[in-house]
Amino acid sequence: MEDEDEKPTGRALGTRRRFSEFECPACSANNPFDEFGNNDEVLCNWCGIQFKAVVDDEGNLGLKEL
Repeated sequence: MEDEDEKPTGRALGTRRRFSEFECPACSANNPFDEFGNNDEVLCNWCGIQFKAVVDDEGNLGLKEL
């Protein structure tokens, strides 16, 4: 059984990392979000552009315009 303190968090989760906000690459607005991760679709609440979240093996978030 794993100890709570030993569970990976943040970047250690890699592609399984979850996020609660993002900065829109089109208009730079900060967008709070319930929770999203790799391959989820997110919508900028300011400019209305929709993106696909892409999380790499190192846990870094990238957004591709749809």
